[in-house]
Amino acid sequence: MKKQLLSILLVMVMIINIMTAHSFAEDIGSVSSATENQGEFIDGKQVISDIIEKNGMYTHPRIIMSDEKFEKLKANIGNDSVTGILLTKLRNEADRLLNQPVSQYEIPDGIRLLETSKRIQRRVAALAMAYNVFGDEKYAQRCYEELESACSFKDWNPSHFLDTAEMSTAFALGYDWLYHWMNDDQRLFIRENLIEKGLTQVMEDYEDKPRTRTYRWYQDYPGDNWKLVCNGSMNMAALAIGDETDARNIASEVLTYAYKESYSFVRRAYSAKDGTYSEGLGYWDYATYYLGLYSSSLTSATGTDYGLADFEGLRKSVDFIRYMSSNTSKSFSFGDDGDSRDTGWAVLLWLGDYFNSYDIAATRIAKIPNNSFNYLDLLWIDEDKIPDSIEYSPTDWGKVGASNASFRNTWNESGVVAALHVGTNNYKYHGHYDLGSFYIESNGTRFFTDLGNEQYELPNRQYSYRIRAEGHNTLVINPSEELDQQEGAECLISSFSGGNEAYAVTDLTDAYKSSGAESVVRGLKMIKDKECVVIQDEISLNVPGEVYWFAHTKGQIEVSKDGRSAVVTVDSEKMWVEIISDDGKFTVMNAESLPTSPVVPNQTDNSNYRKLAVHLTNTKDTTISVACIPLKQGEIRPSWTPSMKAISEWTPRTSEGDVNADGVFNVSDVVALQKWLLAVPNASISDRKAGDLCKDERLNILDLCLMKRKLLNQ
Repeated sequence: MKKQLLSILLVMVMIINIMTAHSFAEDIGSVSSATENQGEFIDGKQVISDIIEKNGMYTHPRIIMSDEKFEKLKANIGNDSVTGILLTKLRNEADRLLNQPVSQYEIPDGIRLLETSKRIQRRVAALAMAYNVFGDEKYAQRCYEELESACSFKDWNPSHFLDTAEMSTAFALGYDWLYHWMNDDQRLFIRENLIEKGLTQVMEDYEDKPRTRTYRWYQDYPGDNWKLVCNGSMNMAALAIGDETDARNIASEVLTYAYKESYSFVRRAYSAKDGTYSEGLGYWDYATYYLGLYSSSLTSATGTDYGLADFEGLRKSVDFIRYMSSNTSKSFSFGDDGDSRDTGWAVLLWLGDYFNSYDIAATRIAKIPNNSFNYLDLLWIDEDKIPDSIEYSPTDWGKVGASNASFRNTWNESGVVAALHVGTNNYKYHGHYDLGSFYIESNGTRFFTDLGNEQYELPNRQYSYRIRAEGHNTLVINPSEELDQQEGAECLISSFSGGNEAYAVTDLTDAYKSSGAESVVRGLKMIKDKECVVIQDEISLNVPGEVYWFAHTKGQIEVSKDGRSAVVTVDSEKMWVEIISDDGKFTVMNAESLPTSPVVPNQTDNSNYRKLAVHLTNTKDTTISVACIPLKQGEIRPSWTPSMKAISEWTPRTSEGDVNADGVFNVSDVVALQKWLLAVPNASISDRKAGDLCKDERLNILDLCLMKRKLLNQ
């Protein structure tokens, strides 16, 4: 008995220490992110010295790839592994490019050379990689022709500096991977153009010299994805040529400037709270894969990235992508992102390797056979480290003070998934007025979704339908020509709970104060055993006014005669939607601006979307509570619908004594957990023990207990 009690106490101490240590680590992280600490980095001169010490002079390839990595790829030629499939795709792509004309200087919109720069980068990477893997000089020759053509361009359009950045990445890879194929004159020619059109141009930005730019990305604070794209590309260029006499000085300066701002940006861009990247999922991919290129090239060239990417917020951002995606890896988009974007991105291969968490990489591995060729896959793939199977046990994601939350009843495609987006309205950094927007998917079918981005050059774009709150799954209060949510408003998760009745709550009052709101609280709850999602708004206005509730869908909407329920049909799937509060009736509206909104010509056509709406007038205090339940085959209505409860009465539902209402273990819980740790040590995700799961927040206490019970019952 004494031994048992001692064991119980030890386990309880372990859990408490882990939770306390993690909390302390978060505090430390938030402090260090605000300092000028630059990790292990000293300056660019030291980086070049480290390159030479590691490799010797003029040793190539060293930008992400190496002779050893190319040899490892060659061993997979012709086999049926995913790497073998990738190599077949590489050969096909390289063969296709042999007959394509070289790229020309084209700025179709009068602003951007960007698509040309990206195309050249993809071509150079594929052809240079094909030469190193298959050994056929025709690929190297065609690759050099692409670089030679770009050298003839008058410039790489530094006014829109992303264009110069993407082109410099192409030249860094081409110079490094074709180094031994080129002769001295060819190397000098490529290097001189890279210095003139790339490195010299970025030094004007770093030193803030008089220049023409669409965006002063280096000086802007806090900045956006350009920080990692532009700095990452210039880092790669400097690393490729930095040991050459004619490049060493400028390369060392570029390395210094690039690292300092990138290190700082990583620590303010990826939330230490939950990993959220404020520009949305699509820009997360753009910024993060360039961070991956940046970190990988430093590591391959010098043996370290000097701590650049070693940040908890970046590690947590994997969960941001995982949980703000459906079970079919389609994004719950917000801000300037595309609707339902595939989130099984190549950068997950790098992140899995960087954080030694290869379940991350497995998501991308599964996508590769059916996807078009992406050279990034070959940079980072390592099938030997990928687990045979993955089980994502936590189904609920969110925390108080975070910007997003999501819930699901299972990770299977058949499951119900819902998410809630909040955060900060920041139009400058790709934000929309979408605080409170929700998303629901069931059985792989998206019922309520976001419309996606609006064209950037649209005049008066900030007031267009897709940017305004009326174009999202949220509220509009007292509509007018003004913005329908407050610019700069910050609304975060104010209450969160996992479990069978999981929920997130946010106070949206700041977003609607300028619209006459006294208080606006939105909650999203998932009742998992009933496959039900409830969206509830508790609204109080200063004086009686007008309220709209919107939910966008690509499906067909059939509203009942009394207006209190509707059926949304997408393909063959159906969802029952019912107002369970007293006020309001459903109507169906087109996805277009309200009559009170400003006229913005030439907006993106939204005719393939409709929206389910509730419209209340002369209303001061009201609750709008809507229950959404997927219908099973043959059902015309669900057998059960919930009754409404005030959000203040939402509490965690417990069962079988797993967790007390306050989420604390009791003695029987600890005993059962102890048995689980002893009896089923390898059953947890990625073979981590329960304590580690708590520590890195893949499971909260409630999820841990649910997982424990499930395993003990197996």
